[in-house]
Amino acid sequence: MFRKLLKYDMKEVGMVMLPLYAAMLVLAAAAGLSMRFSIMKGTRDFVASTVPGVVTLILMLVYGALILGMAVMTLVMTTRNFRDNLLGSRGYLMNTLPVTTQSQVLSKSLNGLIWIALGGAASAVSGTIALLFIMRKQDWAEFFQTMNEMFGDRMSPWMMLLQLVILFVLGALQIVTKIFVSISVGNLWRSKRGLGAVLMFVGLTVLQTLIGNRLTHLTPDASISYSLMGNGISMVFGLNGGEAGLFTARQMGFAA
Repeated sequence: MFRKLLKYDMKEVGMVMLPLYAAMLVLAAAAGLSMRFSIMKGTRDFVASTVPGVVTLILMLVYGALILGMAVMTLVMTTRNFRDNLLGSRGYLMNTLPVTTQSQVLSKSLNGLIWIALGGAASAVSGTIALLFIMRKQDWAEFFQTMNEMFGDRMSPWMMLLQLVILFVLGALQIVTKIFVSISVGNLWRSKRGLGAVLMFVGLTVLQTLIGNRLTHLTPDASISYSLMGNGISMVFGLNGGEAGLFTARQMGFAA
């Protein structure tokens, strides 16, 4: 029954998100082609002609706006899926299903996590498609050589990528659950439930920021701090002889 529930949640959100992903891929290819034709042979400078430059600029602006809209729609659709199916007009029907409340919440949380991950993957793929049209073979060779010179001697690029993926998943999951907690608390208000949800979200974010800042000072090797995904979770890079290295196990634990 849980599989059917998750399948229904995925299908409901996918009806909106999948067309957006397809549009992103098409626009990325069009923007890459336009930029490639706007570059003079033998140089990396844009042609002074107005028409190719304007077309490229418009395509890039639309592509950027679509990525932003996709991110917003992902949160909107996952939030609506949770609110309407459990606390809204469809809540009575959904809560009569032979599924526990924990399973209902888990399904909505996994649904949000999956679509955030798919959105990030779609953005990465579309960006890569655009770069494939723009960059030449020697450009890619120089890029990978530079990355190897920067990180190859001090860390494994694949291990670093794995850690960043883990941090991304943790950040996405906590964003989804924080939104769901805020909606649930706001729903307890007799009136102005939206205001209650917003206040709860702000309160949780402030609390996260305070706790994250305190955790940062607990690590003796904390030197470079940043806010993961802009959500108030403070993380730090480990240092090895004054150079940036992989995250330590302790820092990954703080992230979790």
